[in-house]
Amino acid sequence: MPTFSRRYWTVWSATLIFFVAFYTLLVPLPLYLDAAALPDWQIGLILGAFGIASLVGRPLAGALSDSLGSKPVILCGTACLLVGALGVTQTVWPPALFGLRILQAAGYVAFTTASTALIANLAPVARRGAAIALFGAAANVAITLTPAAVSAGLGVLTVRGAFWLCGGLALLAGVVVWAAIPNEKLGRGRRLGIAEVLTPPARLRPAMLTTALFGVSFGAFYAFLPLLAERRGFAPVGLAYTVYGASIILTRLLTANLLDRPDRTQVLAPSLLVATFGLAGFAFADSWFLLLASAALMAAGSGVAHPALIALCVDRMPDSEHGRATASFYLAFDLGIGMGNWLLGPVLGSWGLTGMYLLAAGISLAGVMTVRRVAAGE
Repeated sequence: MPTFSRRYWTVWSATLIFFVAFYTLLVPLPLYLDAAALPDWQIGLILGAFGIASLVGRPLAGALSDSLGSKPVILCGTACLLVGALGVTQTVWPPALFGLRILQAAGYVAFTTASTALIANLAPVARRGAAIALFGAAANVAITLTPAAVSAGLGVLTVRGAFWLCGGLALLAGVVVWAAIPNEKLGRGRRLGIAEVLTPPARLRPAMLTTALFGVSFGAFYAFLPLLAERRGFAPVGLAYTVYGASIILTRLLTANLLDRPDRTQVLAPSLLVATFGLAGFAFADSWFLLLASAALMAAGSGVAHPALIALCVDRMPDSEHGRATASFYLAFDLGIGMGNWLLGPVLGSWGLTGMYLLAAGISLAGVMTVRRVAAGE
């Protein structure tokens, strides 16, 4: 395993705590909204508010990280999640819950964008790929363990107690960053107008296209896997997510050094192809073996493609604009997931799970075809 500075591992630890806090909400939030007797359309609207914060917040968080430094943006993210989680316990009014969900999402957007930019700055250029890959394992560990643990302990913790736990962990993550990460020099990035902040840099657009296509394929796995499990008799689906989580952590540990090669696109195309095979496997999964093998393939592809694309975006921007680089990656990835769900939903209705996953595999394969343009910087 590569060795990095103490500050790197401090940021890693704070990120793990933050993601545990955020994923603590996955199980209790829908239950709380349902218990408040909200109609299904309002529950969907509140949960879907996440996309609004991502669309606007990503570019803003990236620009602020470059101009103010990552630390204040990270602290703002922890504060937003803290208030957004604790505020839910004080209301059942839908407009307020919608606003609090946006605040939770804003915290996630600010923290992930700024912390990834900080990791890119802390890592030596020659080890940037490995640094980003191992950094991503913090989120993978959190999502593998947290929802299951919260679900199992909800009888003792209670739904309201889960929101307080989320807030306490968010506060702890902020304290770690506040105490252990020194202030950065201000004004190191150039000031951007609002139009430039919201416009992706031209040099990143090929990588963003590949990222968006990857996001579509990842969204197909993540959003529709429970439905696949239910319709094909694989419930409960938790084992598939566990296999995915364990596989992606193992992938990051074993392949981190591969991401430090001068041309990162050499590992990008094969990783997207592996994910393509995973999606094709879901299309025809008729046994637990094929389902779990497909989840492992999806993890292996995602575990390499995700950090490789972040590193490629960072490589193409000046050191003073790493926040903007990471924001551009996350924006493309989030949009790919959201637009993919809109696209694949009607396909599911017309062609079923097999047709939907085959289309997702085709879109992932299209991502492989765009890698040459990313390598050329076109």
